[in-house]
Amino acid sequence: MPGIDGNRTPASFGNGQALPRLGYVNPDFRNPSGTSLTRDERLRLLGDAHRLGMPLIEDGAYSELRYDGPGEPALIALDAEARGGIENSLVLYCGTFSKTVVSGLRIGWVAGPRAVIQKLFLIKQAADLHSSALNQMVLHDVVSNGFATRLEPIRALYKGRRDALLAALERHMPAGVSWTKPRGGMFVWVDLPAHLDGAELLARSIAEIRVAFVPGHAFFSDGTGRNTLRLNFSLSDSDQIETGIARLGALLKTLV
Repeated sequence: MPGIDGNRTPASFGNGQALPRLGYVNPDFRNPSGTSLTRDERLRLLGDAHRLGMPLIEDGAYSELRYDGPGEPALIALDAEARGGIENSLVLYCGTFSKTVVSGLRIGWVAGPRAVIQKLFLIKQAADLHSSALNQMVLHDVVSNGFATRLEPIRALYKGRRDALLAALERHMPAGVSWTKPRGGMFVWVDLPAHLDGAELLARSIAEIRVAFVPGHAFFSDGTGRNTLRLNFSLSDSDQIETGIARLGALLKTLV
């Protein structure tokens, strides 16, 4: 696979900073924002990856959970088409059934050039001997008998909860609060006024109104993002969503 060579010395920027050796991307309804890469963004990313000789790990965990509009091709599909096949691709696609079929089995898959898959097989075998054969057999039987039809009720359920969350945010959030409107996935990203801190808000929210969320600061590596938070809509039903967002909105109105 081009770009994977343990003996290579990394190239460097003009300031002496080493170039990246590996990229990770969640192109569809990514965690935590729920947003997706456009086709142009995907093509630019692939072009940069090949220019740098940088392999990409494509995390497709949420790709099947699309509720609105047409989807974009996976990075690995675009790369294989442009490079004459998957064997010339710089992308490893990681999929999972945990978000679409059953979470407890913890089974996924990897697609990529054969030589890399063979090495990953050996690494996996050395790391934990083997994933449960029985779990894999059960899941193979399930997905071989109508995987697409099984997705429809899941998508319908999550779409309804997504819509309920977006509608509740419109009704209850004060001025100065904004949020993403994802076409799929499980998350909505919220930007608070700059003076608010998501972690401090969480502490008050749990203590005073018994509503929990994830402070956005946890998703930043540079110490920023303190005035952001992530909301998940996959677990709570519409009534719980309405109640929770109404309480959170009322609390925020006392702070903005």
